Amino acid sequence: MRARTSSVALLAIAVVALAAWRAACVLAGPDIDTDAYAHHMIARAILADPRDLAVHWVWLPLFHYLQVPLVALGGTMGAVRWINIALSAALPVVLFAYVRRTARSGDAGIRAEATALLAALFAATCPIAMQMGTTAQPEPLFALLVLGVAIAFERRRYAWAAAMLAAAVVLRYEAWATLATVAAIAAFEPWWRRRGGLPAEPDARRAWIVVAAPVVLILVWAAMRRPVDGRWFGFLRDTRAFAVGATHETSALDRGAIGLVRDVLYYPLVVPVRVMGPSLPLAAFGVARTVREQGARFVLVLASCLGFVSLTWVMRSQLGLDRHFVVAVPLYATFAGQGAAALADGATRLARRMTGDRAVRIGRWAGAALSVVSLAGMLVALDVWMGFWKGSIERGWPHRQELGAYLRTLPAGARIFCDDATLEILSGVDRRRFDRHWTDDAHTWDLVSDATRAGGPVYVATWTDKLRGHEGAGDVVFRVRDSAEDASSEMAVLRVRAGQ
Repeated sequence: MRARTSSVALLAIAVVALAAWRAACVLAGPDIDTDAYAHHMIARAILADPRDLAVHWVWLPLFHYLQVPLVALGGTMGAVRWINIALSAALPVVLFAYVRRTARSGDAGIRAEATALLAALFAATCPIAMQMGTTAQPEPLFALLVLGVAIAFERRRYAWAAAMLAAAVVLRYEAWATLATVAAIAAFEPWWRRRGGLPAEPDARRAWIVVAAPVVLILVWAAMRRPVDGRWFGFLRDTRAFAVGATHETSALDRGAIGLVRDVLYYPLVVPVRVMGPSLPLAAFGVARTVREQGARFVLVLASCLGFVSLTWVMRSQLGLDRHFVVAVPLYATFAGQGAAALADGATRLARRMTGDRAVRIGRWAGAALSVVSLAGMLVALDVWMGFWKGSIERGWPHRQELGAYLRTLPAGARIFCDDATLEILSGVDRRRFDRHWTDDAHTWDLVSDATRAGGPVYVATWTDKLRGHEGAGDVVFRVRDSAEDASSEMAVLRVRAGQ
């Protein structure tokens, strides 16, 4: 009982301390993740016109709709960041509870709660997971949902698994790979059990609920988007088109055979080296033990997301961002925790041949030493990583905030055309005063003309490059740059002349 109490107390201290660390980052300055602003802006746009499904762009809709009630009640993007602090704290707690329930003592006699504590601490101190817990991005929610699916599906809690996976598939595309994995398990496992002479599971057919519920939601969303995209699942093609345009590559083969190998290993190995470095050597020794104790289903569900981001990176259907690894952090953390236990067992068996009765004590000390060294390394890496991140937050976007402050000085009835989510949200101006059409679209300037003829002052706030060719529509009343030397960072506000 003392061991359990001390493990829970240590985890609680770590979770609270890390949450306070994330809170300090949130208080240090504005979110510097531009996609977070875009997600929040979409929630604001939904309230302006719920029928405009094109506003979701290539993203899935759940994260936007979840923010709509918050925005309607006057909440800001800052509130989403505070919620993510709590969600990030919940993930290692859930992982600890599950590993403690399923882990078993080995030759070294290491208790289940010790292995669970180590796995939870590795997950909690992962730098990229910590970083995303300070933003208004969906990664903390998605990682928690997929971990819940992995646990519920392994425990045969199919109703819970279905509900969480249904939410996940309309939150991020990685969950579609989990859906395919669940379907494959539901189809293959009964045959495998019959072939091995094992008794059939009495509720095996209920596993198909976990497939059916997400499929229904995906098809509903695809049907809703079809009139917008002009074809079924057009948003998937648009996603790849955007990524190819940003990376200027059509696949990993564009880099040759060596580039292909490097990209195949990018998410399973290269990114983990950056974000889980000190604990990664332990993970290699804990894979088999995790499959045995936490279950093959648990591993496959989490690994399916890792496989998806690896495949889409090879196909250049995404940008290769480190944050896509957050969903796999619980899997690697469990591997590492179990790896420490496996190495302690190995040390015990080796010592037994040489020292006899003292073998268990030697094995435990070996496991403890490996754990302490790895955790210390994780904390050093975390301190360096979060130091850079917090510094970036503190620097913020002074030029964008300066332009936002200027927007607050505009007449109360002024209509503002703005296609940059950071400017809109950092300004703090009432969301109902914004028109969010793209300013580099000719049709938008027709709308600008209509607005001026309807009466009241009209302004356009955007990047200066997007105003080229439209200078005759009004007067530039405000300009600002990130730096005097960087003309590409210049943003401006154009006051449109009446009757234009």
